[in-house]
Amino acid sequence: MNETPRPQLSRRGVLGRAGAVGAAAVIAPAVLAACGGDSGADAEVVGEADYEPGSAEPVVELGPETEGINYPPDYQGPKARALVPFGDGETEFSVLGRSIPELDYPTNYYANLLEETTGVKVAYQPVPLGEDGITTVNAMLSGGELPHALMTGMGLFTVSQVAVYGQQGMFLPLDKLIDEHAPHIRDMFEQFPQMREQFTSPDGRLYAVPSMNDCYHCKTGDVRTWYNSAWLEEVGASVPETLTDYEALMEEWKSWSGLPDRAGLTVTTSDTLLNLVNFFMGSFTEVSSTHLLLRDGKVAWVPTEDAYRQGLIWIQEQFAKGHFAQSMLSMTTEQLQQMGDDPEGPRFGVVYGNSQGAFATTLDFENSKNAASRMQPLPPMEGPDGLRTCHWDWYQLGSPNFVITSSCPDPVQMIRWADYQFELGMTISMGRGEQGTGWDYAGTDAVGIDGQQALYEVLPGSTELTNQGWWEWGPFFKSMSQRHGEAVMEGSSSIEPSLFAAGEAYEPYRLDQELVLPTLAFDMEQSAQVGEIETNLIQHLEQSIASAASGRTDFTKDADWQAYADQFTTIGVENLLEIYQSALDEQY
Repeated sequence: MNETPRPQLSRRGVLGRAGAVGAAAVIAPAVLAACGGDSGADAEVVGEADYEPGSAEPVVELGPETEGINYPPDYQGPKARALVPFGDGETEFSVLGRSIPELDYPTNYYANLLEETTGVKVAYQPVPLGEDGITTVNAMLSGGELPHALMTGMGLFTVSQVAVYGQQGMFLPLDKLIDEHAPHIRDMFEQFPQMREQFTSPDGRLYAVPSMNDCYHCKTGDVRTWYNSAWLEEVGASVPETLTDYEALMEEWKSWSGLPDRAGLTVTTSDTLLNLVNFFMGSFTEVSSTHLLLRDGKVAWVPTEDAYRQGLIWIQEQFAKGHFAQSMLSMTTEQLQQMGDDPEGPRFGVVYGNSQGAFATTLDFENSKNAASRMQPLPPMEGPDGLRTCHWDWYQLGSPNFVITSSCPDPVQMIRWADYQFELGMTISMGRGEQGTGWDYAGTDAVGIDGQQALYEVLPGSTELTNQGWWEWGPFFKSMSQRHGEAVMEGSSSIEPSLFAAGEAYEPYRLDQELVLPTLAFDMEQSAQVGEIETNLIQHLEQSIASAASGRTDFTKDADWQAYADQFTTIGVENLLEIYQSALDEQY
């Protein structure tokens, strides 16, 4: 499905969605103090400070296309091409990557495929996902122990961090290296110019290779909510179109004799409570996952607006009526998944989940009782004033997934190593492992997720891909056409077709793009302030909802509402809005 074209913005360093700054990703001054102001890299290789992107003549060209690949009409994305090894076979590069259970880099299929295809030897330095990985990397960088390159996907670095580290000389500028030696990345930039624009730092230089992951269904992942189709059928109800319908359905389920023991009508985990709240809040007012919107060009904090108050009053009523389970205030992911994995079917009626894996550990589309079969996407519902909207992540396009550091002995080999992974077969193998085992190219009779000619197929029985591929933390090129080129196959374990359908169910109600604040790059001081203020604001919002859910706060009372709103001011919401407005005005 094609996206509505983004407006053409005047931008001095447009930055993509992946740059959202949170408390876990605040740039530490101690880290930056270790890296000096000049990388010392050869300007002939990386370009002078005033290098004009796109001005260098290419040294390396694309290889010939592989014959026999069935591309869908109007396909935009990576192509299958001949790849010839180029590495010198002597230099061993140190590359930081992520670690997950059962992944062993020395024996990993994709790591070995990369070495065979490129001729480049790599010694991987794995760090864990999440907070532990961020802490480990911060300690590594503050101590001056720089690997030659870092794979920075899966939230390891924000766009702001990449920009600041690059300007401090820790990460090399990549524009000239890409222009001369990375034809597959250049091809992506030519097809999707916004990929270069969105990840260029405010100083006009590109310090990270951006991996494209134009995920259609991800644009609503922060609010995607599901209903139990089996329960719906049992009470003879229809999918609710309005909040009034929703409340009537909850009452029917409450009185239903077949309601399972230890069931919840509407549930989620305590960590995703705000996601569920935002889903319902879209029936009262426009709201984004960041709780910030652009109103007439001004950055606004939505949770203190009058319409948001009406939504909070309705939500506290749902807790009081038992429509919202009190257990969600403390529910863990493991507890929710236990409810979702019940052999007789999920023990909840409505649940938030970015994907079905959020509320079930075993997904089986062939089993009519399994959560994968029973839980269906619940579209946004109409509110009391006729509003029916949902968050839509317009700027979800990719992330800065690969940087080359100032310690790299041969940046040309490293940029070419990254570039080869933008070829179609390499990108698919990154996720699905060996061709012929985990995946293969599709025949002319195969249909893709979006109903067009399929590009590749996930082979039946290939669910166990232990130590075959990587998660999305390195270089890759997943355009929307490439993602939707996965064949829809009977018996397939892939959840992508169902998530595509969920995206389609939400798209008619998406926020207008002019309301959505694009992600901005902040300097070191701003990042620290933004991270701390945002963390405290969200914590106050979560605590206030929990207080209303338990009856300690009543948003119908002006005094309670005023105390709630005043606390945001005390925390520093006005300072946050000033920082965002300043960055917005400067960068756009």
